[in-house]
Amino acid sequence: MVNLELKKNCRKVSLHPFSFAGWSLGTVSLVTIGLLLVQCAMLFFTGSIDAVVVLLCALSASVLSELFDIYVLRGNLHLHAWRISVIQGLLTGLLIPSTYPPAGVFLIVFFTMIILRWSLGQFSESWTNSTAVCVIILYFMNSSCFPVSTLSLSDLQARNAALALIQNGSVSMIGSDSAVTEFLNRTIFKLAGISIPDGYVSLLWDNGSIIPAFRFNLITIVSSLVLVSFDFIEALIPVIFLFVYSILVRFVSPLVLGGVPLQGDIILALFTSGTLFSTLYILQWYGTTPISLWGKIIYGICAGIVAFLIMGFGTSSVGYVFMVLIMNLVSPVMQIMEDKRIFSKIRKRVIPRLKRMKEV
Repeated sequence: MVNLELKKNCRKVSLHPFSFAGWSLGTVSLVTIGLLLVQCAMLFFTGSIDAVVVLLCALSASVLSELFDIYVLRGNLHLHAWRISVIQGLLTGLLIPSTYPPAGVFLIVFFTMIILRWSLGQFSESWTNSTAVCVIILYFMNSSCFPVSTLSLSDLQARNAALALIQNGSVSMIGSDSAVTEFLNRTIFKLAGISIPDGYVSLLWDNGSIIPAFRFNLITIVSSLVLVSFDFIEALIPVIFLFVYSILVRFVSPLVLGGVPLQGDIILALFTSGTLFSTLYILQWYGTTPISLWGKIIYGICAGIVAFLIMGFGTSSVGYVFMVLIMNLVSPVMQIMEDKRIFSKIRKRVIPRLKRMKEV
């Protein structure tokens, strides 16, 4: 008997007969570049010319180092090489202070990425995050360009440390802050019986940090919703990391600082030191995280703990990249343990079944 349904489905012949469970690397990288360009466009609109110059230096250094690697060191072209180099350049430029000398940015990023590709091979980005390495080297070469926290111990002991940061002028107030805050308090927050002071809108929209990645938190939140909602990235590791880090900030930091018990300022931790931006774009860089469910859960928990030990309460300008580099060193050990567990299951379950099938 003819299977009419099968005949109907096989009537059309396509050059692309395969269906994929997820987006291709090319599509994900293009979307990521598009979202990062939104952050870059905000620098133009706000007149941050110094930040734009530093960004262009980092971007050109990353792309040129990739071209040097292709035509001088390797001699062969990787399909997605240019996209990855553009993403690395944009991320590096956004994580560098706008006060950093542009010539130093170009030279350090260019030679650092060449050395990483030469020493680690064609897929060096799968071993260590090149962006984190570049930012760390830039920090050690000229740490005075990176901002330091203006909060005192008494400010950190207060219940709302972020408010103190706003009141001392560290957060640049946008012109419409008061109007937007009044509207939100009159409409949305009134339903919950709460109100927010002036300054939090500026903290979310543009806090004026000299590090561009720290500035546009609202755009970062929208970008994360786009990437997660359309399955461009997996949300498990970022969610676990943010949960663990926020819990430690909320409950452990007051014990360390002698502040109000159980009242650590999560807003300060997440919105003033690029935590959201770095979690979205560099925490789970391609190939640097475990692949199993439990491996990802453990990775997220460990990253949250290490971040709290290094970044503290959200007042570090480079603590996150140090945490990423440490996790890049821990991840291969976790992946080796994953491989051993998988091979153990194969030896105990799959191979005996294959032997029985062969005997039958």
